Amino acid sequence: MRKPVRVLHVFNFFDQGGIENFVMNVYRNIDRSKIQFDFAFPMNKKGYFDDEAKALGGNIYFFDSEKKSFWNYYRNLKRIIEEHGPYVAVHSHIYYFSGYVLYIAKKCGVKIRISHSHETQKGRKQTFIRKVYESVMRKMIKANATDWLCCSDKAGDYVFGKSIPYQVLYNGIDLNRFKFRQDCRDAIRKELGLQDKKVILNVGRFAEQKNHPFILKIFKHLLEVSENYRLVMIGGGPLEDSIREKCKEYGFYDKCTFLHNIQNTEDYYCAADAFILPSLYEGMGIVLIEAQATGLQTVISDKVTREVDVTDLTYYLSIDNTEKEWASLIDNLMLNQYNRTRYTEKLLGSAFDIKRTVKDLSEIYLRGERIE
Repeated sequence: MRKPVRVLHVFNFFDQGGIENFVMNVYRNIDRSKIQFDFAFPMNKKGYFDDEAKALGGNIYFFDSEKKSFWNYYRNLKRIIEEHGPYVAVHSHIYYFSGYVLYIAKKCGVKIRISHSHETQKGRKQTFIRKVYESVMRKMIKANATDWLCCSDKAGDYVFGKSIPYQVLYNGIDLNRFKFRQDCRDAIRKELGLQDKKVILNVGRFAEQKNHPFILKIFKHLLEVSENYRLVMIGGGPLEDSIREKCKEYGFYDKCTFLHNIQNTEDYYCAADAFILPSLYEGMGIVLIEAQATGLQTVISDKVTREVDVTDLTYYLSIDNTEKEWASLIDNLMLNQYNRTRYTEKLLGSAFDIKRTVKDLSEIYLRGERIE
């Protein structure tokens, strides 16, 4: 039996973020008898998906030093490619630095070299040095990549600009997994003691981009309307401790639930009554597709691409609107009654169906076999 070709994915880390979830969704659904994934990381630490990736047949490789230098990156990535290849493709998920990653891959003779932009990162301060770095790396991406992928037009324009012919590849999800299930809703609400509550959900890293302080201000106004509101936040990140402290300052810590390393996020979407994402910037926000697939109403900032508006469940507000205006919209949504089970079918066969994503990516990877 013919051995599967191998693709090397290059990340900074393997946490439970949107990029990592996307790649693992692909890995779970791709034909692993034909295509297998390996993973390379500059930081030697156990990741959230390590065990699952290995169980699926993947290998995880770390740099032998975490020293931040171009030479250390070149030496280690070259070693991994040469010792553990051959690789039919190298798929880089490190934004602008993909230019250097794919330069190394090209030097090693890898045929398919993919630069993948997943976010806009518009919140980053644009210093003179940063602008020079982005300009140089964009030229390196253009010169060394064979394929330029992005999760949205915004993400493509941000990293690649107008001169690179990028392809939008939406972050597909397993729609069967994200069907609304009343039994899951009831079970989670009972587990968290939320049976008779109005539940607001946020899924995302505790980082500046996700705008958690604004979420807390909105929640404060919601509690002024009704003490029945509860806030559930799933994720981890550098700002979690400060957000916890802010909840205590506001006096509603007991009305907030913080959750980590949740593998069955679909059950929490089912349990919630509204999803909130007032991001300061966002490439795609796959959590919004997941939420809509479960029939969950979503209230999101105007900084999120309109490409996620795939049902009648999305409501956009400017982050310049007041917290009270956000709270008022959410409170009005609580009056809506509708059939949540019908939304998964609306997305079947769409660009957000993981089957379509896997088909498109497989064609790119396997093209490497035909290149001499």
